[in-house]
Amino acid sequence: MLKTLIIAAASSCFAQEPAVTAPAAVAVSTPPATVEGLYRPMNARDPMVPSTFFGDHKPKTGSAAAAAEVPLSSSTIAGLSLTGVMEDASGKQAMLTDKASGAVYILKGGKLLDSKRKTVPGAAGAIRGKQVELTMGGVSVTLNLHGK
Repeated sequence: MLKTLIIAAASSCFAQEPAVTAPAAVAVSTPPATVEGLYRPMNARDPMVPSTFFGDHKPKTGSAAAAAEVPLSSSTIAGLSLTGVMEDASGKQAMLTDKASGAVYILKGGKLLDSKRKTVPGAAGAIRGKQVELTMGGVSVTLNLHGK
């Protein structure tokens, strides 16, 4: 009985009344994040056009004659290599690189475009999976992605 009195007295000595706290006021300092707010590209650059920002698109040789773009002909069409194939809402595009001069061409909608987005006269092509078939002046070439 003495134990129960001591426990009852001790519990009443240490008992505290709960403090009444007011709810904390929360203020939102910034609007909620959205995809449009987080990712806003500076420009809508075409990913199939080579970047010249860091000077990575330069002719392989340093001479001034090599800097001028050599016109594509049926004899030089075999010197192209397939660099990449991309598909978006407008269709498929293929990026072709001239091995000798480093010039870049885009095959889009059956037409071959040079680096200035001008149609190369007499050139036509088709994209079939990881292959591109080019024809120019009666010469037909099939290019595989990564030279395989």
